[in-house]
Amino acid sequence: MDPHPSFRGRRALVTGAGKGGRAAGGGRSRGAGGCRWCRGRPSPRPQCPGIEPLCLDLADWDATEAAVGAAGPFELLVNNAAVAVLQPFLEVTRAALQRSLDVNFGAVLHVSQIVARQMIAHGVPGAIVNVSSQASQRALRDHAVYCSTKSALDMLSKVMAMELGPHKIRVNTVNPTVVMTDMGRINWSDPQKSAAMINRIPLGKFAEVDDVVNSILFLLSDKSAMTTGSSLMVDGGFLVS
Repeated sequence: MDPHPSFRGRRALVTGAGKGGRAAGGGRSRGAGGCRWCRGRPSPRPQCPGIEPLCLDLADWDATEAAVGAAGPFELLVNNAAVAVLQPFLEVTRAALQRSLDVNFGAVLHVSQIVARQMIAHGVPGAIVNVSSQASQRALRDHAVYCSTKSALDMLSKVMAMELGPHKIRVNTVNPTVVMTDMGRINWSDPQKSAAMINRIPLGKFAEVDDVVNSILFLLSDKSAMTTGSSLMVDGGFLVS
């Protein structure tokens, strides 16, 4: 985590940290594959100082409750874990829908409940950042389920901000365009598809991981102390085009 005074001595939980969330300073991952980032090395501590990976499926509420509850309390939370199963609307499967709802919406709600309850119990202020998407506000072909879960996440975040505000807990979202994570490269590897999207972005490029990380750090920090219930667009101007 950045040595800025906002973060000194504070504990953070980052979901999906084995993939794109790794750069945000994360401490947990959705699957065992992500955990190899730390645990697959002979001595994880020197390479990952201050980081404790928790390997579990966020769709398993009982396991999540036990693991996150034991690892806490935390003052900062980044809900980054997500799946993107792209299917045409007429071909959406129940399995894809359920998995997307479980991870993109249900897991955010549940993990946030656990962490927020810890913050309230210990009487500490906190900040939560949910990683949403430009797809929450603009329809994209083959993204029926993904767009819908991200739209739901935006509204969930606003309700969280309203209800948790009296406890001095801020909740915001970052809404990136396509980000060059492993998942982003897989879903946007077709040059024709990616060119059509880039042409709609005034800055003419997709986001890099650091573009999103810097926005998350701002929303977690005291520099945004009066910001809650907001969505920070990291989309290169996509939504204004």
